[in-house]
Amino acid sequence: ITSGYRPWHINAAVGGARYSEHLYSAPWVGAVDFYLPHANLAAVERWIDSRWSHSLGLAAARRGFIHLGMRQGGPRVRWNY
Repeated sequence: ITSGYRPWHINAAVGGARYSEHLYSAPWVGAVDFYLPHANLAAVERWIDSRWSHSLGLAAARRGFIHLGMRQGGPRVRWNY
């Protein structure tokens, strides 16, 4: 895991979005970034995309990590980095 909850000042310092899911740490909301050494992250991202009913930052695998998030209400959200 490379990132989880981030206070607003740290989120801003790392270039996080103003309303980043990383700013939340309550049950059923928040985000985590992670990587798996020696894994094909594009394949992992595709596998997650077919199963994860919450948010996923697509193309993050090209940047060396996977972003998973949960938003209030649990909507399936996808966006490109």
